[in-house]
Amino acid sequence: MKKFICMIALLCAVAVQADAQSLKDILSGVAKAVVGDKATTETSLIGTWEYVGPDCQLRGDNVLTNIGGEAAGAEVEKKMESIYKKAGLNTIQYTFNEDNTCSYTIKGRTVEGTYEFDAEAKTVTIQTGKLKVKTTAHVVTLGSNMSFVFDADKILSVVKTITGAASKLNSSASTINKLAENFNGLMIGFELKKVQ
Repeated sequence: MKKFICMIALLCAVAVQADAQSLKDILSGVAKAVVGDKATTETSLIGTWEYVGPDCQLRGDNVLTNIGGEAAGAEVEKKMESIYKKAGLNTIQYTFNEDNTCSYTIKGRTVEGTYEFDAEAKTVTIQTGKLKVKTTAHVVTLGSNMSFVFDADKILSVVKTITGAASKLNSSASTINKLAENFNGLMIGFELKKVQ
């Protein structure tokens, strides 16, 4: 309990300096990491989820770095929003079924596949298409919200795989690479909301 109170006090102190994000956003990010880890199960994934906006997280054991990362995350998310819009990802919808089949729909095109949930790592590996292309996302579910993020150094290939829009994204590669270089443990992806 003492650690929790100290962490809240530290969050408040850092939040005063974090102009880019509100205290609510920072606390939400910390809660997502702490509570979401326990709430995320294979059953919590079942359903249809649609895009709400970009999501950014820092993974690691250094609490101060992660708190600072939450503040910097707003800037990263702002940059990713334009990239997602250009690629059409702002319309993506995922469906996870109980039988471990899944699909995603983007720009009216549906791609079907299978998924495997790793309860310990809190990851979902999705396998799609004739070539059985695999993508692995780190997931956190809290009620009807899901954080669906990928290692930053792999996000460009994930976006290209999902959208098939390699030529439209080449100009965004340097932006994504710079983001990945600036933050160790940076995860970039989507915030999704359950619709069914």
